[in-house]
Amino acid sequence: MKTTKLILNLVLLLALPVAADNSTLRYTLSGELELSLEQEIYAGGRAEAIAGRNFEMTFGFGESIDMNTPVELMAIRASYNGHGMTQRLPASHLVGTSFALQGDGRSFESDEAGPEVNVGQITDGNFLPAEALTQLLPILPEGSIDVGSVWETTRGIRSLEGWSWAGGELSRHHEVTDIDDTNGTRIISVATRGEATLSAAEGHEGYGGEGKLQQSIEWSFDAANGQLLSLKGEQEVDGGTSRVPQGDVPVRQVTRFDIS
Repeated sequence: MKTTKLILNLVLLLALPVAADNSTLRYTLSGELELSLEQEIYAGGRAEAIAGRNFEMTFGFGESIDMNTPVELMAIRASYNGHGMTQRLPASHLVGTSFALQGDGRSFESDEAGPEVNVGQITDGNFLPAEALTQLLPILPEGSIDVGSVWETTRGIRSLEGWSWAGGELSRHHEVTDIDDTNGTRIISVATRGEATLSAAEGHEGYGGEGKLQQSIEWSFDAANGQLLSLKGEQEVDGGTSRVPQGDVPVRQVTRFDIS
């Protein structure tokens, strides 16, 4: 009788679900990351894009010291298309320049402008690769996570919308959609949704009204090595105006981005 009861208890224990080990996500950026940005600009309520920009950048990360990470811009290409023509933006001379990222393990900021890409005379300011990178790197959660875990983050952003710089506070909602344990690794998959209300960025006057930003991102993270493996998403901003020589024009912009 005791033997039968012991066997039954063992069967019940084996039948219980095994809880997955929680993961705490922290950055340890190293190696290289490639970032591509594609902007489609719709002006004056038109259904077709009248202009666009493309940026292709490769960043190389050095060894972090006290969460201060040196970054080298290893490759960059930039272009602007409008009126049926494509113009290469001056960027190749920036290859080999560097900047530093400051981080706390959960997020990164850059306290220096770093290399700048001139995006044209009618645009009220230059494009900063360091800024583009840090704004897209997700802010990681404070504690441990599992499938279904959610967290909220906010950060200030500056965004090139049409021909003007807009700024605001970006609120993001993150949710862990999958945890894959394979060959001794732990890959975390996350869906992120963001929104913001944009106005003219600090120090800039070309953007008018209130732009409504909607952002959708899917990304994966190696919990063991602290590496962002991939990030892909899209954002749309509508409702603001951008200043050009002809005056202020209503602008809607779709931006697609990819980090690998």
